[in-house]
Amino acid sequence: MTKYEEIIENIKRLDENRAEMMEEEIDIMIHKLKFLPTDSFPNVVILVQNNIFEPLYNPTLEEKIKIAGGTLIKSISQDPQVIIIIQQTEDLYQILPSYLTELKNQKTRAILENKVFIINKETFHKEDEQYLQDVEILAEIIQPKYFHFGHDGQEWVKFNLQ
Repeated sequence: MTKYEEIIENIKRLDENRAEMMEEEIDIMIHKLKFLPTDSFPNVVILVQNNIFEPLYNPTLEEKIKIAGGTLIKSISQDPQVIIIIQQTEDLYQILPSYLTELKNQKTRAILENKVFIINKETFHKEDEQYLQDVEILAEIIQPKYFHFGHDGQEWVKFNLQ
């Protein structure tokens, strides 16, 4: 059983309509991406600011990234096509440029292609109740041609390198 199926089962006990809506939304996202070629699913690394930009990797996050149209990787050394940084403090914008310069010197694809994003939602990947919204945020970042939920500028921003 996937994490989202487990969450849906738990929500059903409290609110059948809410569970049905969540299941439908996830199914729509999965269906939209079903016919894309494998190379359309970019490698994504999630970095956490307070962990000195250490990658975040766990099965639930891997599932969210997959539903959103990407492939979660475990390390920046795997040359991600998309870098997502989870902001935890206000000083991120002061320390990020030097870190990204380091990655640019390594010729990291995400840096060279200007695909660095910041999630500034405090509860991102912390609450099961926010699972669907987390997936929506990731889908807007990873597959912007196919998904728009209105989270851009609210819960996430693109960090422009130019």
